Amino acid sequence: MSQEPATTLEDDLRATLRRAAGHAPLAPPGLLAGVGRRSRRRARIRLLASAAAVAVVTAGTVFAVRYEKPEPVVVNPSLPAITREQVVGSPAVEEVWPHAVRVVPATLKGVGRLRALALVDDRTTLLSTWGSHENANAVYAYDQVTRETRKVTDVPTRRGEISDGFLVVGDRLIWHVSTDTGAVMWEAPLSGGTARRLPGRLPHVPARMEVRGDRFVYSAQEGVFSVPLTGGRPEPVPGGQGLFLLEWPWAGAFEPSDMAEIAFRRLVNLETGEVSEVTPDPGDRTVICGVTTCSGLHADGTPFVRGRDGTGERRLPGVSFGLAADRIMGLDDSRSGESEQYLVDVATGRAGSLELDMPLNAEGAYTTIAVTVDRRDMLSAHRTGARTLVIIDLRRIVSGR
Repeated sequence: MSQEPATTLEDDLRATLRRAAGHAPLAPPGLLAGVGRRSRRRARIRLLASAAAVAVVTAGTVFAVRYEKPEPVVVNPSLPAITREQVVGSPAVEEVWPHAVRVVPATLKGVGRLRALALVDDRTTLLSTWGSHENANAVYAYDQVTRETRKVTDVPTRRGEISDGFLVVGDRLIWHVSTDTGAVMWEAPLSGGTARRLPGRLPHVPARMEVRGDRFVYSAQEGVFSVPLTGGRPEPVPGGQGLFLLEWPWAGAFEPSDMAEIAFRRLVNLETGEVSEVTPDPGDRTVICGVTTCSGLHADGTPFVRGRDGTGERRLPGVSFGLAADRIMGLDDSRSGESEQYLVDVATGRAGSLELDMPLNAEGAYTTIAVTVDRRDMLSAHRTGARTLVIIDLRRIVSGR
């Protein structure tokens, strides 16, 4: 992939917010030339937050879904600033977070390059091959213990359709296939077998779905919805119209009009109606908030992170366009002849290298991680010059288990 023209930080900020206004995902600052881009349709979807559980009462229908409330992220005000010098040179991510990182084969003989889909359990990772750009045509399961790969199922799609949202539901794998105007749901046994289309049709293009009880919950550009695991008609979640679900029960609108606006400034608790409103400091800009934290720039250009309530502020080693799982940022470092990317846990100050070792001026296919506020559970990237795919389970970093 050819190298893009160099841009200034100010150019990157303006371009990022223009894309966000169109519901595109936020990218880390200074994305390196050669990073693969997602299609416009896929980019609109990726901003939508990961869904969690819902308790809904609708006309003639009552259903309740249990959920586990995430632990709040605490940014300790007694910790010093995280500096670039602390981060650069950090060991590989699998050394820093061995319980949360998997390194799996990036290719499979006879089928080509593999991409991360989902983590089934402590030893099984689901991977896919692409029939076209970002469109899976088959799913494989890799066993971390035996190091064997087996085929799970083929993924039927037609031209103009995109397969996405792969989820493990008991002994089944469920996903949706979408167009610009809607989606249908499919399933296949994890043990292996032919895919089957589920009944019904979604009149939206869904973002990542989550399983809660006997229903899926998901965000779309129209709002927050739920649908039975067996397929059927989706129902709107009361109070979720026009909102994106960051993490149940909090949802908000991402509508920054310029660099002075705050993304997800106002969140609504869809369970209780409570509102969480962020009050910025004078001069703050490029502020992007998650469920518990906000990151951005002070008037003097200093990057920061702090709680939504304004407490526990600390300085960051670079600009963060949103924090994955409310605490993970990406940092690019360009050195002589190559560039590297690091993941930084702003709650603990720990950092790990992706060990991409990307030549600055080389053409070719490689992937770096776009850390965004809607990423709640997993990040992955291919390592350049190596036949490995590194997968980071954010849930385990956040929980410490």
